[in-house]
Parts: sequence; structure tokens; C-alpha cells
Amino acid sequence: MIRSSFHYLFLAGIFGLAAVVSGQGFELKLQLQRAHIGEIFLGRQDGATSAYDRGVDIFAPPPGMQTGYVGFTSPNPKLPLLYKDIRGLDLPQEWKLYCQPEGNQPIVLSWSADNIPEGLALTIKQDDSAFDMRTVKRMEVKTKTTLLIELKKGP
Repeated sequence: MIRSSFHYLFLAGIFGLAAVVSGQGFELKLQLQRAHIGEIFLGRQDGATSAYDRGVDIFAPPPGMQTGYVGFTSPNPKLPLLYKDIRGLDLPQEWKLYCQPEGNQPIVLSWSADNIPEGLALTIKQDDSAFDMRTVKRMEVKTKTTLLIELKKGP
């Protein structure tokens, strides 16, 4: 009897941990240098979707003069870029970050890996290279491009 109770509690704990990891909401701030805004946000929260969610997602301001332009692309091409793009709790998730540097001044992105929940893997892809956002915490974008940020269940 005690042994079967232990097994039940053990399995319940494992499934509960999996539910917590897969159901974690979070918000990650990407700090920007040489861009028209100083920061941008991505994240997950219960009830959000990959489409534009009024009251959750925020549009980016228009580009400034003589500065880089950065924003998350929206699934709806008629909408402007997003300053804050929050997705649902489903995995995997991906964000497309449009970057247009001004002249020969690269846009610099940086972030704190402490804000990435345990059990999740976040990668950022530039051209043909993918970087783990827990180990690489800074990136320069020298040419107009769209970076792909992917969130998956971690190892």
C-alpha cells in the first residue's frame, strides 16, 4: 500500500513538473543600441495567441531618423511591427525580429539569460547560424535582416 502510494506521488510529481515547464509564462527584454527604441519584449502568457492580441501585444513606434529600425513582424502583414509580442503557452513558439540598421552602424541586441525559464530552450538564428540565448547574450546586426527566435522544450 505504501509502495503504491509512493509510485502514485512520484508519477504525479513528474507529470506536475512537466505541466509547469510546458505552461510557464515569461517575458524577456531585449535591450537595443542604435535602434529607434531602447528595448523590445517577447514572451508567453496564458490566453495569448500568435496573432495580434489587443491589450497584450504592443505596436512599435514608427522609425526615427538616422537610427536603426527594429520590431517583431506580425502574422498579419497589414499590421505594423510589434514592440511587445507575447505568445500563448503552446510549444514550440517562434518570433521574427525585423532589423534594419542605419548606414554602417550595427544594431546591438543584448538580454539577460536569467529571464529564460528553466526547462525551455531559446535560440536566435542569424543567417545560417543559431545561437543558444542562455550562453550568447549579445548580438550585432550589420545588415537588414529578419532574425528568427525559437522557443522549445529544453533538454
